[in-house]
Amino acid sequence: MTSPTDLEKFPRPGVTVDLAILTVVGASDTNPELRLLVQDRADPAGRALPGGFIRERWTVAQTVDDVLRRKVGINLSTSVEPRLLRVFDDPGRDERTWAISVAHSVSMREADLANADGDLVRVTGDGRLDGEGSLLFDHDQIVAAAVESLRERYEFRYRYVDVHPDPDGFLPSPFTLHQLRKVHEAVVGAELHKDNFNRRMKPLLEPLLRKGEPVLSESLRGRPAALYRRQRG
Repeated sequence: MTSPTDLEKFPRPGVTVDLAILTVVGASDTNPELRLLVQDRADPAGRALPGGFIRERWTVAQTVDDVLRRKVGINLSTSVEPRLLRVFDDPGRDERTWAISVAHSVSMREADLANADGDLVRVTGDGRLDGEGSLLFDHDQIVAAAVESLRERYEFRYRYVDVHPDPDGFLPSPFTLHQLRKVHEAVVGAELHKDNFNRRMKPLLEPLLRKGEPVLSESLRGRPAALYRRQRG
């Protein structure tokens, strides 16, 4: 049986938590954009995702909350659930030390990131960060994994089950089918067929009613459209 003293002989990597924070800017507008939070770093100098080392006897969840509060300057809503992407463990990923990263993606509404420390950088159709050079460490790989994971949840064209309207909740309710499709297009990075999209999403929505009559949008250009919300329960 291995004793505690023997365990001290094994080398131990530092463990970090890195967060790919995603949002859709202008979710209710006509041209929403998928964006991701990037920060400036001083040591080492460069651009990177927010992150931090796990402190002694801390859990991963505690570290996620700490990074959001201390590095990003926001408190995580109870309705937002960070998603584990995977462990990034290339021994050469950090030149300063041997470190592995427990990377997460966090989807948040634009309003919840109004006071966040960092820049919301547009994600291009091919999943890259618009105008950004290479991020520090292996954070470009974390970005790619986070964008791919998010797009899989929003893509409906090749799926026949587990399709949900705006599954990460970027778009506040109520909304029109046009607004909903534009958010999906912003995330997926491609145009979606209007009729096919509406046909797939309508059974998962419920119309907003007032005195038994459908409520129509008032602030959008063009013809008033019916307002919907996600089905409850």
